[in-house]
Amino acid sequence: MAKVKPLSEGALKALEILKSEGSMTLAEMKEKGFDKVNSSHLTALKNRGLVSTESVEKEVTTIAKRTVNVYSAVVAETEEEESAE
Repeated sequence: MAKVKPLSEGALKALEILKSEGSMTLAEMKEKGFDKVNSSHLTALKNRGLVSTESVEKEVTTIAKRTVNVYSAVVAETEEEESAE
């Protein structure tokens, strides 16, 4: 039988939080102060049968970067010449 690697500190902390708080999403765990949690911690727990998952639909706010145009006024040469006189 293959040797199973021990759970990481992060996975053990995630399991502890789920046991005390109940069902949570990854984002909700981070909101509770467990900033270092990531999906690999939860996947390791799921693969060992220590947690179960359920797909649910949630409304979330997303911040995304996108390309936008920045506009500037262009001073025409004739206006510059008039102001110099």
